[in-house]
Amino acid sequence: MNATLNRPRTRAINPLQISRVLFYLALALVAGTAGLCYVSLKNTQHDLGERVRKTEAEINEFRARNQDYQSRIISLSSRTTLRNKLESGFITMVQVPATAIARLTPPAIDNNDNMASAVAANPRLLP
Repeated sequence: MNATLNRPRTRAINPLQISRVLFYLALALVAGTAGLCYVSLKNTQHDLGERVRKTEAEINEFRARNQDYQSRIISLSSRTTLRNKLESGFITMVQVPATAIARLTPPAIDNNDNMASAVAANPRLLP
């Protein structure tokens, strides 16, 4: 008989080691998951960076507008501007009556009228 026919067939088959396949499969799964997490974190980082740059640009714009408003307020409320508006009649000055002022203590009276100070101290003395 032929010598090739007498050989056992099991030697020609390469045995597949399941443990080694599962190990490499698990290793590939862990590496793939780590890669996806890394990419996801980088995308999130870039999105947050864009939002930060946009917010900083808005803050700078608001600061510039605030500076402009402050300079306009200072120029419009300067003493010379207010005097010119008063002289041109654009604004008028009105004296505030003493009854419109809220005081915590009664007003001091400088005249020598003792009755006025007594009435101010005790309103029941009025007729």
